[in-house]
Amino acid sequence: AIFRNCAALGVDGVLFGASTGDPLYRRVVRVSMGHVLRLPFAHLPGTPTTWQRSLDDLRGQGFRTVALTPSGAVPLSRAVDAEKVAFVLGAEGPGLTEHAMQACDVRATIPMTAGTDSLNVATAAAVAFYERSRES
Repeated sequence: AIFRNCAALGVDGVLFGASTGDPLYRRVVRVSMGHVLRLPFAHLPGTPTTWQRSLDDLRGQGFRTVALTPSGAVPLSRAVDAEKVAFVLGAEGPGLTEHAMQACDVRATIPMTAGTDSLNVATAAAVAFYERSRES
């Protein structure tokens, strides 16, 4: 679903951390409607506890790294006001680790109505990608 969202909202590519599943698994290809085969993707080097160091490389290339988290300090709309943005998303359920969030430039949240604490990761990604596309 994230690949479909990327394709629909103009995302340039997808980077995976060390413990991410295989994006070419047949169910992923089917659910993405084949967009996983059209959108560039790469795996960040490192282990499940060290891949975050690669975010420094993105920062060195001019990207603002934005951790999406329900406990973010900055509303999403203010976090995307950079020339280049890389969103960092966690696993469904546990979300991002504290270590991963510390490696990012900003922790952003999607404002929601009272009583709703989070969205699923694909929906949160779509909202973030849309918000970024409005800024461009």
